[in-house]
Amino acid sequence: MKATLTQTAHDLVAGAVCSIGDFQGGTVHCLRGRLWVTAEGHAQDVWLTPGMTLTLPDPGKVVIQADADSTLTLIAAPQRQPVAAVLGQLRQLWHRPAAGVIGPRCDMRC
Repeated sequence: MKATLTQTAHDLVAGAVCSIGDFQGGTVHCLRGRLWVTAEGHAQDVWLTPGMTLTLPDPGKVVIQADADSTLTLIAAPQRQPVAAVLGQLRQLWHRPAAGVIGPRCDMRC
């Protein structure tokens, strides 16, 4: 199954399997039914019931099986900026002159 990471609901009938070979990280949210989730690199499988979520930050293969007729959403992980870009933004803020003076003015005769 080709699954897109959106907040669109996906229905799985009891016994159906959804295999995502290139999961790039995100959250599995169970809206209805009961789901069994196993993810590459994770030691334990997880059962999700309505209202439960499982966040998988690492890329890899994910297999989801419906134990009963179920509905789920796959929510993409927030996009991360490369460290160099974040450091560049912080440098710009660091060297920016202050917009105003906080507190009483001091003429160095205090």
